[in-house]
Amino acid sequence: MKLAELLMERAECQRRISQLSSRLRDCVKIQEGDIPPVKPDVMLKEVTELHGQLEGIIRCINHVNVTNELEPGLTVADAVTRRDMLRSQRELYDSLAKAAQVSDSRYSMKEIRFVSTMDVSDLIRKTDEFSKAVRMIDARIQAKNWEVEIA
Repeated sequence: MKLAELLMERAECQRRISQLSSRLRDCVKIQEGDIPPVKPDVMLKEVTELHGQLEGIIRCINHVNVTNELEPGLTVADAVTRRDMLRSQRELYDSLAKAAQVSDSRYSMKEIRFVSTMDVSDLIRKTDEFSKAVRMIDARIQAKNWEVEIA
């Protein structure tokens, strides 16, 4: 099995846990005299089993990520961390650019005028740079995910 397939399995497991948890919350309390559509104890047992499976999957993924390198000195785990930090920075610059954009929609000259304290075009440029860096490292990670065979 390839690492990429295990990552898809993890996503499916997480989706299933989320789905069952939502259904479990919906049937944990019912109107007096009603019968729940599904027994909460049965669903809780299934969610607990899925959590156990997910833990095993994540442990395997983490082990593979720290033992495989994208390049000498850069493990997959390091690259994933770098990608996450780049995404966080991109989101920051993107939100700043959106917040700093001033639209002059005053109805009269007596209304308060807002001005940007940062260079919006510079913020957008930096957002684009971070986006490109995320795409570049993500492509390398994805390629490696399809190369790595899990024993």
